[in-house]
Amino acid sequence: MADLSARPQIVASIIPNQWSTIHLDVQVENTGNASAFEIEISFDPPLENGEAREDRVIPFEQISVLKPGQVLQSYLSGVGDYLKQKFTVTASWKLHPDATERENLVYTLNMSDYQGISYLGSRDPVVQIAEQIKKLRDDWRYVASGSRKIKTDVHTSDDRRREQEALEKQYQRNKDKSEEK
Repeated sequence: MADLSARPQIVASIIPNQWSTIHLDVQVENTGNASAFEIEISFDPPLENGEAREDRVIPFEQISVLKPGQVLQSYLSGVGDYLKQKFTVTASWKLHPDATERENLVYTLNMSDYQGISYLGSRDPVVQIAEQIKKLRDDWRYVASGSRKIKTDVHTSDDRRREQEALEKQYQRNKDKSEEK
């Protein structure tokens, strides 16, 4: 039982991109509790790159090592026809770099699981922070370049003194009125 819990488990999938749900990423993750070596990933039917990746190889078909909990993720393509496909995913790996035997995992990845999915705002707090920082940068750019002025309301110690005197006069008037009654 202890030997089984201290093993790697390699899972490859195609997931919505964190920045845009109309784009997909390929992701490989070691969900087990040990490192995996000489990992080989294949999808049947084979994955196809999107326009932005036309002349590149599909990422993560071969990985030298994945530590426990390590995730590798890369842009793959726009959604296109992917949501209509079903893939047979084969992941194989070695338990030790010198091992001769390979562990295998074969499973079906049904992309229709993502059909009709939508999100309200960002799914990832880091993305939300990045979006807010971008808005701040865009707003501040005009001030920093001098094309917009900052409106300031200066409140000096003389202003504070006059305000305090006015409050004291108001207090005294209210006190005098209440004593007359």
